[in-house]
Order: sequence, then structure tokens, then C-alpha cells
Amino acid sequence: MIEYAIAPAAIAVFIGAYCESLFGINGCMIYLACYLIFMGIHLKGAGEALSIIFAITSIAVLALIVFIAAMLPHFQFSNLFNISTTSAAGANAFLPNGYIGIWAAVPFAIWFFLTVEGVPLAAEEAKEPQKSLPRGLIGAMLILTTFALLILILGVGAAGADTLKNSGAPLVDALITVYGKDSWLATFVNFVGLAGLIASFFSIIYAYSRQLFALSRAGYLPTSLSLTNKNKAPYLAIIIPGIIGFFLSLTKQGDALILKVVLEKVVIGHISFVICYNTAYCFPIGVPVNITRSAC
Repeated sequence: MIEYAIAPAAIAVFIGAYCESLFGINGCMIYLACYLIFMGIHLKGAGEALSIIFAITSIAVLALIVFIAAMLPHFQFSNLFNISTTSAAGANAFLPNGYIGIWAAVPFAIWFFLTVEGVPLAAEEAKEPQKSLPRGLIGAMLILTTFALLILILGVGAAGADTLKNSGAPLVDALITVYGKDSWLATFVNFVGLAGLIASFFSIIYAYSRQLFALSRAGYLPTSLSLTNKNKAPYLAIIIPGIIGFFLSLTKQGDALILKVVLEKVVIGHISFVICYNTAYCFPIGVPVNITRSAC
């Protein structure tokens, strides 16, 4: 649950970075606009919100396809490993920062799939959740894996790992490196790529509101969080995490917020796993469960 309050704050910071590269503006007003506009849309109801999410996501997918096509002709295998090797333990051409570099990269690898587990939160608003939710979850994982690998390999392979290692807008910076600052491709992907961040921000608001609503209705959280407005949207479950997230975004530490999200997922997730492994309480009757022990 904590991740759903922190993750939008991190995305708001990244949206600000994209806006700065596009319009030269960033900061608290961008973050505030993100929360006010998109929480307002969610307060209008699930139908409107999900339709807009689908439209924005479609635009973002178009930008990713254009980026992949633009990077492919310029891919060079050597660019994947052009970061200078450090003196860290285990450092080599493949791991320039050594073993510690793997640990540092894990949060950003997990970020590729962050909140995909939120798909089942749409169960109550799906017509046939028994069929549609498994399809949606599996389909989302396959699409995310495909795009993640293509963008990571082709983007870095074309622009160079050293060029992108500190980038706040890596897709745009990769295109600028390859095609120049005045390229229409960079401008197009910057504008449309912003839709990808907006889609993520938008969908996480939906996910956290439904999670809080469900926990409140089940009695685990104050019942006021399950109150709905005339559009049947859980307004307090939308607004309260949004306020918390906005104040977190004012830190302007997107990377640090990512680390907090991943730490919460790992620690709380492992604790929950241990509890569920040792009790039958967490698993409903009739739900097949295949568990493998985790290692600390």
C-alpha cells in the first residue's frame, strides 16, 4: 500500500524532468498540476478514468515503437559496455561498477514492472474477472518485458551507456545523441513519451484508490476511506494518498523515492510471504497456490 503513495510522487518528479526539457519549467507547480488534474478525473468515475488511461497508454506505446525503430539502425554492441571500469570489487567491462552495481541497478529493474500487480484491483469493475484479469496480467507482463528489453538494449546500444547513465529523460537524450538536438524524432518522443509517465501516474492513482477502498470496506482501515461520491468514486481514498504523494514529490528526489518503493515491496512482501507460508489464512479456499521458499 505504501508504494502506491510513493510511486506517483516519483513519477511526478520524472514528469517534471520531461517538462523541463520540453518547456523549461519544472518544480512544485508541475507536481501540483499532475495531482489536481488526474485526481479530478478519477473523481469523475471509473469509466472516464479507465478510458483516458487506455487512450494515453496507446499514445505512449506509439512513442516507444517510434523510438525502437529509430534506434535499431544505429545499434552498436560496443556501446552497451562503454562505461569506464572502476576499482570496485568484481568490476569488469560487463560490470563497470562491480557487484555493488548490480545492487544499485535492481530497483530500476523492478521499476519496469512496478504496480503491474495492481491489475487485479479492477476485479469489481470487470465484467468477467475470472477470465479477463488473468489475461490482462499475463498480457501486461509480456508487453512490459518486450518493451523493457528492446528499449534497454537498443537505446543504450545506439547512444551509449556512458551517455545515458545519469539521464533524467533517457529516451529523449538517446535520440538527441544519435540524431541531434533539432531532430523531430527527439521532439516527438519527448512529447509523446511524456504520455507514458502520465499513463503510469494515472493508473497508480486508480490502483491505490481501489486498494484503500477494499481495505477500508474489509475493516482493516477507517471506514471513511470506503465512502464514495455521486459518481461512485472513493473520493477520500483518491485524495488522501494524493496529498501525501504531493508533499513527497517536493523532495525532487525521484531516484530516492524509487528506492523507497522497492525497499517497501521487498521487506513488506517478504514478511507477508512468511506469514502466508505458515498459515492458511491468506489463501482463499479453491485458489491453487504454488509456493517456493524465499531466501533472506
